[in-house]
Formats: sequence, structure tokens, C-alpha cells
Amino acid sequence: MMPLVDVPDADSIGAEVVLREVSVAAQRKLGDTGVEKTVLDTTKLHRHVANSLADVLTEQTTLFVKSYGRGTESTAEFRGTSASHTQVVWNGMKINSPMLGTVDFSYIPSYFVDQATLLHGASSLNLTGGGLGGAIELSTKPDFTTKGWKGMAVQGVGSYKTVDDYLRLDYTTERWSSSTRVAYGHAKNDYEYLNRDKMVDERDEWGTIVSSYHPREKNKSGYFDDVNAMHDIHYRDERGNTLGASVWYGYSLRGLPFLSVDYRDEAEFCNEHREETWRSVVGWDHKRRLYTLGVKGGYSSQDIAYDYTTTRQTQQTDITHSRSRAQTGFTTVEANYYPLSNLMMTATVGGRYAKVRSRDKSPFHIGDNYNKGRGEWDAALTVRYRPWQRVSLSALVRGEGYGAVVVPVIPAGFVDVVIYKPWNLVVKASVARNYRYPSMDDLFFQPGGNPDLKPEHGFTYDGGLEWDTKGRRVRVKGNVTAYDSRIKDWILWTPNAKGFWVPSNVRRVHNYGLETMHDVEVKLGRQWLAACTMNYAFTPSINEGKGVNSSDASRGKQLCYVPRHSANIGVRLEWQGWRLNYSWVYYSERFTTTSNETQYITGRIQPYFMSNAMLEKRLPLRRVELGLKAVVRNLLGTEYVTVLSRPMPGRNFEGFVEVRF
Repeated sequence: MMPLVDVPDADSIGAEVVLREVSVAAQRKLGDTGVEKTVLDTTKLHRHVANSLADVLTEQTTLFVKSYGRGTESTAEFRGTSASHTQVVWNGMKINSPMLGTVDFSYIPSYFVDQATLLHGASSLNLTGGGLGGAIELSTKPDFTTKGWKGMAVQGVGSYKTVDDYLRLDYTTERWSSSTRVAYGHAKNDYEYLNRDKMVDERDEWGTIVSSYHPREKNKSGYFDDVNAMHDIHYRDERGNTLGASVWYGYSLRGLPFLSVDYRDEAEFCNEHREETWRSVVGWDHKRRLYTLGVKGGYSSQDIAYDYTTTRQTQQTDITHSRSRAQTGFTTVEANYYPLSNLMMTATVGGRYAKVRSRDKSPFHIGDNYNKGRGEWDAALTVRYRPWQRVSLSALVRGEGYGAVVVPVIPAGFVDVVIYKPWNLVVKASVARNYRYPSMDDLFFQPGGNPDLKPEHGFTYDGGLEWDTKGRRVRVKGNVTAYDSRIKDWILWTPNAKGFWVPSNVRRVHNYGLETMHDVEVKLGRQWLAACTMNYAFTPSINEGKGVNSSDASRGKQLCYVPRHSANIGVRLEWQGWRLNYSWVYYSERFTTTSNETQYITGRIQPYFMSNAMLEKRLPLRRVELGLKAVVRNLLGTEYVTVLSRPMPGRNFEGFVEVRF
């Protein structure tokens, strides 16, 4: 132990105490060898309580988020792939629907996630298989740093009769950490828009058309009520053991908005979707100097109801009456072993069982669509090695299967090389094979399901640069990545001669392009801070498969709804408790037909820019901290659509009052 030395008070003697400079160096984590990832922490996730995870992904990442607006379906797509090629894991549990294979991010409040890690391309295999585009890991984290009680309450009120409420209560001791969160969102969502898909004629007294104009209409049946509640509890001891449990409940009632080409009377039709979800995970982690061991298990259930009815003269008629329930149980074991300081070995093994019952009454079908169960398993072994101080290598082998089908071995290799230490400038590269097996709807839905579908599969190649350098007042970090991916046996639903849709392995898709992300943070003075985040993606996604019939002109064309160019910029300015945020999002044109036809007005969706702004003031009081926020969405009042015939709201506002205690 160093001896204690009394240092005179510098102010009392009018002198300076000069401390010697200390250099701190750390090696890159072996676990990140060659990995292309984007990490969203609480600063980015918890901008304001009205945000869903879909909003955060749109403004902060290179992913394309296909959204029908707030309170409607929002799916995320990596690198020009489909929504089912994005795998999502929450606290160790895969939450992709076993029916559809996708995740609706509009159901995930951003305040219910403490960290989101996006693994691009081949890097997703470090988390799970099936992510032909990538994977997203969502986690809630125990906080053992602040002891005692703390909490936060938020009230938001905005345009279109919008109400947002959020409450969080935490309690922490040396051994225990408990966190409870509750969120509620409601809106009538009846915004007005100029309907450019309709024309109204004005006639003179002789019936001659003298002028025409686009009518202004209100969004019909766009209401929603969302309720979410989550509880996390963790216990740790002095022997390296941590026990944890997380439970998440969600309920949503949503009207499905009418299309802009719809002439129906809102009072005569009901188009409504209800969903109730339970997710629960328990886990045990044991950490020692040379190894770690983790065991997790959990259960989830998802009940979905969809009703499309018409009422005429007090007589209600069901057009579609659909009910489905999906239940999933899983368990997984992961072990990490560190025999040497430059060698890390990881082994994982897991199992999952999904049971789905789907039934409906529709124009095509009455009764059970299917009532099936399916077992799934996966196992992986990864070895990471640093032969030289600046070079790290990683090799992974994964095996997977579902039902009686075992997919071929999935290999992946990763490398990174530090080429300039002062800038932490790193060259990364990876190559991997990957598989994604069909969803239950793909195989069994009636009518149309195809039990003979093969898994989608392909190779992905990544390469790029990453840097992170910090000066006295400036920090700059970012990356640029080029990738190439070829996916075979892509599953495509197409209409048949009987009028319903059928899936088949018909496509060969070539995804390639460029992703780049940049973060700059500048301290302008003792109390001033400026930051800027910039993301850009170039995403050609070309169908190279054979046509499904003689009139199919899709070969060599960009996939539907995939923009070739997308970008976003976020600017943040802070001063004395004030914070100003501005975000800008851009998507290039997207085609709505596989043949990329543009001679018709419905053949493409026009490119658009979107701007949002937020002004916040934090006021430290005696016992609490008060926060006041004002949010302006669509700041410039842009007319735009993200999906054909679904106009989005114009400029709208919401205010928040936040209390932390």
C-alpha cells in the first residue's frame, strides 16, 4: 500500500498542485472480434416516453423501418432483407412470432429497454441463427450502484387526443435490485390529411364539371390503447452468483386505419385488432476468474384477435373473425472459458418448443387454420484467439434444427486488426453461412400453407473500418462497412389461380451495399455540449431468381418497399439543464411492384424527408428533479406515406412533464 501524503490546500497558499499524467490502455474485448454492431444505450432509447422502439431505430440506425404510423405495425429490416430475416432476443428469449416469424416493434416501448444491440449481417450468429439480415438483442439491466428507492413519473398530452403515461419504481440494496415499469398510450389518431388518391368534382347547374380538387379527410379507425407492465428482480451474492427474473405483460386494442382509396362509411365498418402478450424469463449466472456459466429459461404466450365486421340496419355481420394463440417455452445454457488471457471459448446449447392454434372465419376459410406444435434446437461453439496484440481471430460453428429437419452446419469466421492505436482504427472482416427456417404460417396456414418449404439460406461477406478517437474537447467515433450477401430459396407468397396466396421457395436475392455510422461529441465550454449522429445506408436488394410465370418481370429488379438510399442525422445541444434535439430522416423512392413499374402513380412511393424536434429543461428541486419537454413531430409539415395509400400525419405536438425522485 502506498503511504498517505498530506497535500496542502492549494487555495490557502496560492499555489498549484500538478499531478503527473497517467496513461490508461485497454485491449479490445475478445468477444467483439470482427463483430459489426450498433449499441443504443439509455441516452438514445429514453429520449421521450411516447417513442416506441420502432421510432428509435428509424432515427438512430441504418435499419429500414416499415411503419404504418403510430399505433400500427412497424417492422425492421437489415440490409434489404425482409422483416422475418431480423431475429430479436429479449433477455435471452427469442421473441419473433412463431406464426409470422416477425416482430412488431410498435409494441415495444423504448423505456422498457435499457440497452439495444444491433448485430449486422454475419455478426448475428454470435447471438442466434436465422438472422439473414441481422439480429437485435434487447436487455433490461439491474442497477446495484444507487441504493434505496428511486423513481420516475411522466405525463404526456398531445395532438389527436394523445395521452402517454409512464411510471417506474426501483429499489436497490447491496444484494437486491428491483424495478417496476408501467406505460400507457392512447390516441384517437384522427389526424387530417390531403387525400391525393381521390378527386372531388364541382359541377355547375347544368351538371358540367367546372373544377376538381383533392379533398381533405380524417384518418379513420386509427385509434389505439396500449398498456405495458414489466417487473425485474435480481439477487447477487459474494460468490459470483446472480439470480434474476423478468416478467413483461402487454395489452393492445387498435383500430386498423382505412386506406386513402377507401370509400366506406366509418360508422358501418369495424376493423379492429387486439393482442395480449405475456413474457417471462428466469436466469442464473455464475462468474469466476477463468469461466462464466449462465442458465436461462422462460415462457411466452401471445393471443391475437382480429375482427372485421359491417353493421347495416342494426344487423352486424362478420366478414373476418380470426383468433390465434401462440405459446413458447425455451431454455438455454451458455458457458465461457478463459484458459489464457488471449483465448476465449464459448459453448451454447438451447431448445425451444412452440405451440400455435390459429382459427378464423373468412371469405376463404372457416375453422382451424392449424393446430400444431414444433420443437427447435440450436448449439454453437466459438473460439476467439488473439495471437498478436493487434490481431484477433474468431471461428464459430452452429447447428440448428426444427421438427425432424436438421439444417447443415453453419460456419462463420471473423477477424479484426488494429492498424493505428491512437485512433483505435480497426479493420474488420467476416464471412458466414446462415439459415432461416419457415414460420408456422408459411408451413401450415389454411388455405395456402406449404409444408414442403425448404429453409432459406445464404452466404454473407462483411468488411470495413472502425475508429474511436478522443481529444481534450472532441470525441469522434464511427465505422464504414461494405457487405455482400446472396440468399437462395427466399420464401415468397404469390397468388394462385384460386384467388388465395401460396408461399414457395422461388427467389434468389442478391443484397449488397454500404453502411456508415458516425458520432461526434464536442465540449464547447464548461457548460456547453454539442453532439451529432449521422447514419447512411446504400442498399441494393436485387431479385435474381426465375420468374414465377411467363409475365413475371421481377428478375434484376429492386425488391418491393426496400429503399436504395436511407439516411438520418441527429443533433443535440445542451446548456445549463437545457437540451435541444433535432432529428432528420430520409428514405429514397420505394417500388410497390416486383417489376418496379413507374408509369402508374401507384407504382412507387415518393422519397421524403422527415424532421422532428424536442426542447427540454431540467429543474433540480429540493427533493425531486422536474423535467419539461415539448416535442414537434413532422416539423416541416411534410406530406408523405411510408406504405401505399396510408397517408401519415402532418405537423403535430406533444408536451411532457417528468418527475424524478
